[in-house]
Formats: sequence, C-alpha cells, structure tokens
Amino acid sequence: MASEVVKSDETKNRYLGQDVVGIITAETPKSWIQERTIGGGGKANYVEGYHFVERLNEAFGLLWSARVKDWKVIEGQPDSKGVREEKEVVVLRELSIRIPGRTVIKEFPDGTKETTIYSNSEIVKEQFGGQEIKRYAQDIINRKTGEKTYLKGDIIDLANDLKGAATDGLKKTCLELGMFNDIYSRRGGEDMGPTVQQLEALYFRGENAGLDKDATDAWVAETTGKQVKDLEQIEVMGLISQLLDKAKEVK
Repeated sequence: MASEVVKSDETKNRYLGQDVVGIITAETPKSWIQERTIGGGGKANYVEGYHFVERLNEAFGLLWSARVKDWKVIEGQPDSKGVREEKEVVVLRELSIRIPGRTVIKEFPDGTKETTIYSNSEIVKEQFGGQEIKRYAQDIINRKTGEKTYLKGDIIDLANDLKGAATDGLKKTCLELGMFNDIYSRRGGEDMGPTVQQLEALYFRGENAGLDKDATDAWVAETTGKQVKDLEQIEVMGLISQLLDKAKEVK
C-alpha cells in the first residue's frame, strides 16, 4: 500500500500554481507594445494600463482590488511673482490579491503521494505613481460669446491627471509581481529605465538644491558613474532623496 505524506503550510502562500504564474509571466503580445520618448531623448517600450487590468483579471478574476491610499499635488518653482504652480500629482497605490486556500496532491513514480495544504493568504503591493499636470497652451475662446473660457496655463483636467497617476502606480505594483517582465526588465533587454515623472522629480529637486539640468546630470554621473538615462528606477528614487537633503543644506 502506497504511503502518503501530508504537509500543511500555515505561512503566507507564495506559490500561486503553474497556471496563474504562467499568466502573470506570459510573454507580452507584440500588439500590446507601444513606444514613447523619455528624458534624454531616448525611446522606451511600454504597455498601456488597461492591459495590466486585463492580465490581473485573467490571473485572479475578482479576487484582486486596488485603491489609492494617498495623493498629493507637487508644486513647481516660484515664478517671477513668487507664484508656485501645481506641477505634478503623486499617488500611493495599493494592490491587494486574495489567494484562497487549496490542497495540492503530488504523486511520485513509486506510488507515494505528497499532499500540501495551503491556507488562505493575501498578497499586498504598494507603489507610488505620478503624472504631470497638463495645462492649456493658449487661451480658449468661446466662439459664440467671444469670451475666454480658459486662460493659457489653466489646468485642463486635474481628475484625469490623478487617474493617470493612479494607473502609473497600479502598473508599478504589477511589475513587482513580474508582470510584463520581458518589456520592463533589463533581463528582457527592453528596460524602461526612469519614468518621465521620476526624471521631472529628479531635475525639480536638483533645482531646489541649486543645480540646473546640466549640473544635475553631472552630479548624477559623479555620484553613480552612470548617465541619467541609464539609471534604474530604484536608483533615481535614491538620488531624489539625496537631493532633498542637499536642498536643505542650501537653505
């Protein structure tokens, strides 16, 4: 009579099953891959936010949820009149995935069976997302009344900018799961590098520390031995933190 070994895993479940892992790590369809210009004039591949939602639904059905835990409007440098314009919105996004408990039975050639019992668990990821606040490039005139409906520099749609920042944050939480790794990972040869929002934050913090764009580039090269466009996203966040401290010294 074949023996049976029963194992119970009461810790957080880290094994999702081959089918789910296969969906998450599946190669990105070529029709999903888009290209855009990034800081420094380079090009980078990316995937639209709704494809991340599609893949989450395919992998987890209704067992996932995402929320904005916090958000903030970042102001730019003051103009000649001392007025600071809202420049960017930043959100803190949380992705939560519920994994139901299950039993996995593995049978070996000698007839021995191993049963592993997984308890209910939850995966939680947090990431920041950002979006530049878009403004009208010129006055918008009402053709019927001749009045100016919107003035040059007015915010076009702050809610839409917040939505963009939330999508950016969700995408980053999904990247931590390994989603679209062939596009966003250097191991896949198509690393996205710093996001547009990260580059803007880097140069903005550089200005606060008394550095113009060229001086910031030189400081980055001296600090890391790399050009800005070659930085990893996590490296950019660390440099921004250093510039915050540097700005305090200037003040």
